[in-house]
Formats: sequence, structure tokens, C-alpha cells
Amino acid sequence: MGRNQLRRFRVVVGLVVVAGVALTGAGCSSTSSSSLTDEQRTALAEAAAAFDQAELVLADSFDAATTVPRLERWQETEILHQQALAELRDELPDGECRAAIEALLVVEDGQNVIRLRLIENYRQEQFGLVAQETTEYGRSVVSGALPAEATVATACGRSSVDPAAAPTDEGVLSGAQNVLFDAVLSSYIATGDAFDAVFSVPDFVTDLQALKVSDAAVAKELDEVVALLVDGPCRTSLSELRAIEQQQAELREAMIAAGEAGDIVTMISTLGEYTEVNSTSSAFTTARQSVNDDCGVNV
Repeated sequence: MGRNQLRRFRVVVGLVVVAGVALTGAGCSSTSSSSLTDEQRTALAEAAAAFDQAELVLADSFDAATTVPRLERWQETEILHQQALAELRDELPDGECRAAIEALLVVEDGQNVIRLRLIENYRQEQFGLVAQETTEYGRSVVSGALPAEATVATACGRSSVDPAAAPTDEGVLSGAQNVLFDAVLSSYIATGDAFDAVFSVPDFVTDLQALKVSDAAVAKELDEVVALLVDGPCRTSLSELRAIEQQQAELREAMIAAGEAGDIVTMISTLGEYTEVNSTSSAFTTARQSVNDDCGVNV
């Protein structure tokens, strides 16, 4: 996968992390009578404080007031890229190259819808919906944009996304059409620059590694609480929450490894799994509410 194709993923990976760490209702306060001892309550309070710390790791990096304008700039550059593609299409005769450009424009139009929903959900800080949209966008890239771009490269004799790619057939396009193709490439590079202004894979990996440190504190506190409790509803609920937290940790670790290796496709597919267990997911919120009910404290 070329450098420019990698850029297409950068907004996706950043956004879904926000959804994964936007913990709600963190803190520790009594909600009902409970048989927890003072020591157990203290340990659970420390676990809740660790959750708070995990939330703060990335909050500043992905603040909506800062990020939304950058996302909007990304969308603007994508529209300019699509306009350049449309101008090229209109100057092409009927045939494989024109059909390939048209098919790519259809994919791009579908991605516009996803991007606009994603931007609005981010503006409203609806991070659960952000996670859904980013996953959908990632899938559209893998199953839609990348194959369509590869078809363009074959049908038109040159890549619409990689200026370093050598032409496969220099006789497909006329001189004027090649000029329009150059404009397509230039506009695509601008979309990459817009991505760079929002997120980068190296920064994402660094932030995940920082979150990993905070997560270790969460895991330690939860394990200590579980060890202090006798068998019963509270211990069961905390164990179930701990199991989901362990899934989160394993998936974050997989995303770190994929990002470091430049395996962006694996990173994206892992994001889909992560949204199923992140802190805004049904599984996690249900488990957390069970702890609140069974242990008599908010976590």
C-alpha cells in the first residue's frame, strides 16, 4: 500500500480511539447500601480514578473544537479531488478509463455521506456514533476506494493516487488528458495534507502506548478489588467488567503492532472489533452498570 493510500486511514484511526476512551460517569460515589468493606471501597475508588486518568490521556488531542474544523478542511479537499476527477471523466471518451473514473466517483460520493455524518457526530461529541461511522468509513476504503483506485490505474495506464507509480501504458491518455490527470493527483495529495493536519499514524500509536500505561493502572486496581471480594454478585460483575477491559487492552495492543508495522488494513479491521467492546459499547456500559448495581458504587 502506497504512502498516499495510508493517509486515507489517518482520520479513522484517531477518531475511534476517542470513542474508546470517552468514559462516562467515572468517579466513585455510593448508590446503594453495600457489604463492601472500607478497604474494598477504597480499592474500587482507585480503580474509578484510574478510569478517569485513562480518559484524560487523549482528551486534549481530540478535542471537538480543535478537531472539527480540521475534519471539515479534509472534507473540502475531498470535494476538490472529486471535482478534478469529474473534469477528467468529462474529457475522456467512452471506454474502460472513463468507466473506471466514474466508478471511483461513485465510491467517493458514498464516502461524502459517511464523512459528513462523522463530522456532525464529532461536533456533538456523540463518540459512540463516531465509532460506528469511522468503522463504516474504514470498510468503504478497504472494500471500495482501494479496489476502485487500482482499477483506474489499470484502465487509465497511471495511478490517480500515487504520483510515484510508473505509468503502465503511456498511450491510453492524450496530452490534455494527462494534464487533467495531473490535477487529479495534485488534489489527492492535498487530501493527504489535510489528513496530516488532523492525525498521523505515528502519533496515534504513541497515544495508544500512553493509554496502555494508564490502562495497566486500571487493570491493577480492578484485579486488587476482585481479589478482596468473596464470591457474590459484586465480585462477578467486577470480573465481567475486567474481562471486557482485557479485550480492550488486547485489541489496542494489536492496533499498536499493526500501526508500527505499517499494516493499516489490519489496523482498520481491528478497529471494527474494538468498537464492539469500547467504553461506549453496549457490552461495556451494561457491565459497568452491573457493577454500579451489585457493588453499590459508581465506577
